[in-house]
Amino acid sequence: MMALRDGRLRAWCAAALLWLSAVALLPSAALGAAPADLYEVFVPVTEDRDAALAAALRTVVIRVSGRRDAPDRLGDALASPWNYAQRSGLTADGMLQVGFDSLSIDRLLTGAGLPVWGRERPATLVWLQVQDRDGTAFWLGADTLAIERDALERAAHERGVPLIWPALDFDERQTMHAQAGDDELLRSAARYGANAVLLGRARRDGGEVSWTLLSGGETRHVTGSLEDGVHLAADTFAALYAATGSSLQEIGVEVAGISNLDAYAATLNYLENMTLVRSVTVDRVAGDRVRFRLAVRGDEAALLRALALDTRLAPAAPTVDRGLGADAAAAAGAPLQLRYQP
Repeated sequence: MMALRDGRLRAWCAAALLWLSAVALLPSAALGAAPADLYEVFVPVTEDRDAALAAALRTVVIRVSGRRDAPDRLGDALASPWNYAQRSGLTADGMLQVGFDSLSIDRLLTGAGLPVWGRERPATLVWLQVQDRDGTAFWLGADTLAIERDALERAAHERGVPLIWPALDFDERQTMHAQAGDDELLRSAARYGANAVLLGRARRDGGEVSWTLLSGGETRHVTGSLEDGVHLAADTFAALYAATGSSLQEIGVEVAGISNLDAYAATLNYLENMTLVRSVTVDRVAGDRVRFRLAVRGDEAALLRALALDTRLAPAAPTVDRGLGADAAAAAGAPLQLRYQP
């Protein structure tokens, strides 16, 4: 770590280390950023336990790479799944639970030229209308019991896509009955804290499901099975958020609004827990601004996309160092400007 250049920064960092030590003792859910363990898989138990473990390895490499063709790229590695498993055991309902070593899986994927898609995964609000055999149609919500919802949940768990289901209150039912447009769907996603919308229309008479994904200002469509909606979302998100290669890029980030120790420690902890970020050093403190230097697996655009999934660090108006004009500051590699939002 680089030298700390003033007493205030040294004091903040010393106090923050104590704060972060306390945070580390909390349950992981308190940190709030990641979906369920990406490296843990549940598969049916077969007579051939090695075959079940190999199936678990295939699931985890697809989930972590974001690529459905990942198993085909790994060759003989699938023949020795025990080399990557950290723990395994049977659950009460007879499933084989396998926890894989994250570093080993990441190295396996990187060595095969595959990307690694970490914890930064868009939450997706699902609007799925099902037409029953008698012609009646209904929307699936958070409290709906339906085989279609179960199928989507299983596929989403396998791909590592966090899904959100609507409450289906009166206003929402009226809006969807009136054929909500894209803008209304995106506003509904914002109300639920979701980053994307997956709209589907299914029929129980065996017809195909029509899917539309709204994300990042773009619209994508696919027609197929129930699971194909989840695959559309996962394939789209992996192309945006997965990091390829092992080289690191150094990126400066200046965060405003850090006015106390809690804000400083929360920001440092958040940055250190981002999958793209391999290391964080503190550069300087000036007023309520703290400048960090990040070693990032990927480029600045990938970092900004990952940051946009969370509201804690929002884009801020750029500042220019005294004595430098805007053009000179850009040429000197001015840091990204963000604002802490508790």
